Amino acid sequence: MPDILIRGMEMPKTCGECRFCRPKPPYPCNCYAGDFLIKPSETDMRDGLCPLHELPEHGDLIDRDAFRAENEYYLNREFINPKYEDTLDDLLKDAPVVIPSNKEETK
Repeated sequence: MPDILIRGMEMPKTCGECRFCRPKPPYPCNCYAGDFLIKPSETDMRDGLCPLHELPEHGDLIDRDAFRAENEYYLNREFINPKYEDTLDDLLKDAPVVIPSNKEETK
């Protein structure tokens, strides 16, 4: 099953403050992200079933499998000539980005 990323959303500390928690009497909320009910005693914490995961600070994320498939010829060669030393680095620079960096630009 594919995943989604919601930019600009911070990880909620508790189920009760989560935007995916919606009232469903007699329970305090129904988790629309995980499709389960939250008990009254659990609204002041995050449930162990929570499907949300915080991404750590990272650079651009690429699809390694796609990169390997597209560049198999280069990845399986030994480059003896020094003028080809940066070839793999150049290929990585051009790899399609799946999720852009979330690091703040420093200039």
